[in-house]
Amino acid sequence: MFITNRILLLIGWAAVVIAAQSQKITYPYKEKLSLKPLPRNNLGMSFDFELDSEEISFYEDKETLDGDDSFVFKQYTVFPRIFGPVLQSTMARELHLRFAQGWWDQEIWGSLPKNGSISGGTGVELWAVIESDSEEKAFQNWIKLVNSLSGLFCASLNFIDSSSTTYPVNLFKPESEFIEKIDTRSNLYILRSALPREPVCTENLTPFLKFLPTKGKVGISSLLSGHKVFNSEWSTMGIDITTECDNVDGSEELSCHYHMNQNIGMVMNIPKTLERQKSPIPKPTPGSELRCDTDKKNDIYTCFPLGERTDIEWSLSDIFGHNINGGCMFAQAPTKVCGNINNETWKITPVTKIGDFESYIDEDGAVCYDITTKDSYDFKFSSEQSDKVLPAQVPPIKVSRSLTGYSQDFGGFRIDIVNSDSEDKHIILSQTLPWFVRIYLHSLTITERNLLSNSHAIVNVDDSAEFSKFISEIFYSPSIDRERPTHFEFKIYVPRNTSITINLKFDKSMLLYAEYPPDANHGFELEPAVVTLFKDEKMADIVYQMRTTTALLTLPTPDFSMPYNVIIFTCTVMALTFGSIFNLLIKRILSEEEAEDIINNSKFKKIVTRVKSKIANFKSLLKGKKATTSDKKDE
Repeated sequence: MFITNRILLLIGWAAVVIAAQSQKITYPYKEKLSLKPLPRNNLGMSFDFELDSEEISFYEDKETLDGDDSFVFKQYTVFPRIFGPVLQSTMARELHLRFAQGWWDQEIWGSLPKNGSISGGTGVELWAVIESDSEEKAFQNWIKLVNSLSGLFCASLNFIDSSSTTYPVNLFKPESEFIEKIDTRSNLYILRSALPREPVCTENLTPFLKFLPTKGKVGISSLLSGHKVFNSEWSTMGIDITTECDNVDGSEELSCHYHMNQNIGMVMNIPKTLERQKSPIPKPTPGSELRCDTDKKNDIYTCFPLGERTDIEWSLSDIFGHNINGGCMFAQAPTKVCGNINNETWKITPVTKIGDFESYIDEDGAVCYDITTKDSYDFKFSSEQSDKVLPAQVPPIKVSRSLTGYSQDFGGFRIDIVNSDSEDKHIILSQTLPWFVRIYLHSLTITERNLLSNSHAIVNVDDSAEFSKFISEIFYSPSIDRERPTHFEFKIYVPRNTSITINLKFDKSMLLYAEYPPDANHGFELEPAVVTLFKDEKMADIVYQMRTTTALLTLPTPDFSMPYNVIIFTCTVMALTFGSIFNLLIKRILSEEEAEDIINNSKFKKIVTRVKSKIANFKSLLKGKKATTSDKKDE
């Protein structure tokens, strides 16, 4: 009977295996690699990962939001399991996290990838939508959220507190669909913070890859490594988690789930990367390999270098050090590798064991290949005229920010906004400043300059009619020392073919000595300003979003070396004088006769004398006995 049951069990398992092999199991997961050659032998890359969670329920058997069991995951598949309890305990309905380093050269590379929707400012930037009964509880959940993410991503997000947290009003609106379809039981709060001084390194990339279902082992994620990503000219990593709700089979019943987008974007300089791959330790270029202009003076001592080579050939394995380790077999769609190239001057050649496979053109006009097997894949790019690439998309608006003034007490901001387009622009400028930067709104001035006629005009805030023409609305939240940062948002109108310059003055506050960071003379990093371009004056549809560069602010800094100099000097003096002063305070100066009398009359001396006398007496007794014994022997 036992043997029969085991045979039936084996038959059942065999049937399950056969059924699984006959029908491929897939999960809600997609991945795509986009490659685009840029001018000056640069390469833009975007690794996109998209995945969904299983169905979730927000208010299951709950009438209040206590943050403990407000929703329950029925099952974890490709969605990272660690995010479930974090989002649950903090009541976070949306989460957006950005890591970025480097500088995007918009003059050469054009507009930001995906119109800036996936790009962040230098350092770390985080914002979330939290549902709560009050602002105080929302902030408590916010602190819990940033502390959890700090451990997950090995970042200094735990340093975020009330002095660096803002509540945006016109920007960072919720993107989730559940807001329109579900009546939330409490209010939604948008909280945002940034750490511009945070360095981005391999410690942040490693957990980023672990959240993927492929774990960085197969698919396009197998190319990624910290040495390659962070040796690039510009890099950004982002995670966006939103809540989506759909009707079940056309009924009124809603099914909600989390939608997660992970993205890694970078720009690499191909010659520099290949040279580093060839020679990890920098070495001088041999004379035989120098490319000199022969039309000018050229000998063993003189060389006028030529520009970069335009005939270039490289592959993904040359850049990353290895091939793509097959496609993702459990994804809903095959792994895609797309190249946005100029077909007249560039060529993409796939390299794989299965031979040639067909390409196709996607909706963006890029040449794409689907990876559908577990074999190793590589892609070779070649061009005889690498400087002829697809024309860069001109940014719809250009913004730069700089500091003015050189005093230790006060300074100013200069923000230049250029609209070289033939259409008027409506933007929102958002800026967050630390509490020790005290701005003065009454010093706000606007300089308008026409790009065609080169005429200009200066408008002060006192001239309300002209001023409201350019800035129609101002939201201003003043700072509170060590409790709240300064935050303001300007709704700005920029006419066509016009540039405007916004000038604003501020004072610098003194800090306590314990509030200065290490290397205080380096200065304080001010987070980038966020500029969002909208389709029209209704400020509803976002067209483009960008961040300015960080600003380095110098504050009045005390001489931290002075306390150490005082300590060292004091310790030296004390060490030199302690012995003499101690002897003068403790010891008495006596003559030799007085010292001998004191020694002879001391108790210790009397004890020693008594002991010596007893020893002498004992020795004399021993000698007397020995003499008596010798006399008896003589008799």
